[in-house]
Parts: sequence; C-alpha cells; structure tokens
Amino acid sequence: MKTEAIDTTGAGDAFNGAFATALSEGKDIFEAMRYGNAAGALAVTRQGTAPAMALRSEIEKLLEES
Repeated sequence: MKTEAIDTTGAGDAFNGAFATALSEGKDIFEAMRYGNAAGALAVTRQGTAPAMALRSEIEKLLEES
C-alpha cells in the first residue's frame, strides 16, 4: 500500500491495534498483518495519534481497493 506520509507518530499503535483486533476475530497471521498494515498506512496520512486512527470501514475499503 503506497501512501504519502504526513505524520508517522501513531503508525505503530495503529498497526498493533488493528493486528490484535484481526487476530482476536480469528484471522490468520497473514490476514492480520495485512489488516494492521492497512491501519498503519491510513494513520500516516493524518496528523496526530488518536485522531489519525482509521475506522474499520476505512481499513476494509483500503483492503478492498488494494
């Protein structure tokens, strides 16, 4: 997923939260990593940390498009 980074501050937190969520929902490790990557990719396109976290619908839309 290619993105233009604006602020990378919350990227790791976004990845970890989404990765853990995906695992807890029964996704395999590869699907969970992809889900986490999408969340991190979206987070770097916004300023800040908590305000930069993506909604589930945004993550799923990005995954559908890629």
